[in-house]
Amino acid sequence: MDPTVQQVARWLARGEIGLSSKCMAMWLTFGEKTAERFCPADPSDLDRCLKLLAAAPSLRPHLPKMAEISKDWEALIQRWDEVEASHLAEVGLGWTKAKKAPKTYELMRSILRPNN
Repeated sequence: MDPTVQQVARWLARGEIGLSSKCMAMWLTFGEKTAERFCPADPSDLDRCLKLLAAAPSLRPHLPKMAEISKDWEALIQRWDEVEASHLAEVGLGWTKAKKAPKTYELMRSILRPNN
């Protein structure tokens, strides 16, 4: 079995899964769009996506492909490195540094809802 498929299968079996991370896993691993094409809308969603990337690091080079899913994914992927860095600095992967991520939330909100 392909190592990436094994990593994603293990993550699906044991990981903390949300709609956006499931969307990411299915699209980047299998080229399948889920019925829910949700983009991470808040730091909790983002953290689940980052946990997927930690569990299956071979998916990371394929992140730009997520821009094909929706306009929201496209906007977020264009600034993924910035959003990820903000989240990791503010709360850490798995919320190991803090319980709230207001800076990351505001950054995500400015990207996903720029006129609100």
